[in-house]
Amino acid sequence: METFYDICEAVGVGAAAGLSPLVAIAAIVIFVAANIGVNAANTDVSFVEGVAFVAIAAVVLVQSFIAIFTPGGVKVRVAADRPRVAWVHTGLSFAVGALGGAVVFNAEGHSLILGALLGAAPAALVAIAASKLLGGVVRRLDTRAAQAAVKQKDSAAIKAESADARTSARILAIGVDLATIAVAVLALVTPPLALILPLLAILLIAGSRRREAKKHEGLRVLR
Repeated sequence: METFYDICEAVGVGAAAGLSPLVAIAAIVIFVAANIGVNAANTDVSFVEGVAFVAIAAVVLVQSFIAIFTPGGVKVRVAADRPRVAWVHTGLSFAVGALGGAVVFNAEGHSLILGALLGAAPAALVAIAASKLLGGVVRRLDTRAAQAAVKQKDSAAIKAESADARTSARILAIGVDLATIAVAVLALVTPPLALILPLLAILLIAGSRRREAKKHEGLRVLR
């Protein structure tokens, strides 16, 4: 049973990396250093409890939230209205998920390599699902702002609509970061619950592919 819980921990922290990679790894380092759900002392990854790593993690965590309020930072933070950004997000999530899974799994006395595999797979799944979902939301916000710019001739109204879209995107980005931290905590404190996110990701990806298949089938019929 303990091994199952350890597997859930690795899968859960990997899933968290799929939402926001940098926030996830920073949170994991801080939680491990604080012995929240896992104790890395006297293991191959005990170095993450060092002051330098914790300080860097804290800086990354704060910087990630600050980036949300910088020009252009929101689109990168929520991963996704352009394919190249989505691919970067997925690749980074895969790498960070592997790292987080390896750290947590090894801290529980298991193999680094197996932990990396357990963390990388759900990270990629969640990243792909997040790119589809959040990318669509960001595109709709951009479309709404663009339509308002066409319809509204009043420059003040255009600026107000654009500001509303940016505010909505920032709220979404903050929500993603908070969800990332919450999933990481769940993975370490109540490991089985952390399986919910990767399962939802699988359902979202499968549903998206079914919709795309139906769409292509409809286009073939029209032709």
